[in-house]
Amino acid sequence: MNLTEASIKVDSIVDDLFISMNETQVECVFSRNSINDKIERILLLRKCMHVVDTSNSNDSISIDDEYTDELAIFLDGRWRLLV
Repeated sequence: MNLTEASIKVDSIVDDLFISMNETQVECVFSRNSINDKIERILLLRKCMHVVDTSNSNDSISIDDEYTDELAIFLDGRWRLLV
């Protein structure tokens, strides 16, 4: 896959995430695109929300906890008011 194809795929995933309103829909987007890595999922959620980082703490947390937090922020939907 070249850079253009990769960019188009990421944009497509972000578009699908944008219209996802619950955890089942988000998980379906990731599953359909074979995205199992939590870090990659976090980065895609952040890209969709147009944020670099949503944490307000310097405390180190596990990737699983970070994903859970990012997913909760995403599903809360307040970020949509800023996009």
